[in-house]
Amino acid sequence: MTIAALTERSGMSNGSIYHHFGSRAGVFAQLYADSYARCVASMLPALDAPSTEAAVRGLALSYLDWVLANPSRARFLYVAPDHADPAAKMAEFAPVLTWFADRTASGELRPVPSWALEPVAMGPAHESVRRFLLGVFDLAEAREIIADAVWAVLKP
Repeated sequence: MTIAALTERSGMSNGSIYHHFGSRAGVFAQLYADSYARCVASMLPALDAPSTEAAVRGLALSYLDWVLANPSRARFLYVAPDHADPAAKMAEFAPVLTWFADRTASGELRPVPSWALEPVAMGPAHESVRRFLLGVFDLAEAREIIADAVWAVLKP
């Protein structure tokens, strides 16, 4: 993606793009932040589920459903992690981490350190999404199996 292509596609001027984003990297950083925020926001309602199992499964399903509805944004999140602001991501994901810490402390979830939560617990979802984005996996058909796998990792 070049600035020229971006101006042509968006209808914005070169000056406007540089004024608002500073550079092409700034555009990508904003796109990453916006996509990540939308993904996490789609997951947060799952935390209100009536049981811990329903919430964990709901988080996984919400994530998978967001990917299915937003494959271009999901692909960008997977291929452009160098545009992420780690502090902003942590702040965005804080409600989920707090929920997990509370459920772990009460014994409702298996103890998993927060640094391992995403790769360990969401590993089945992430690998499935990667394959889906490559066009070699039916994510819609596998979503319940994936949610079961995430719960299996986290159940006490």
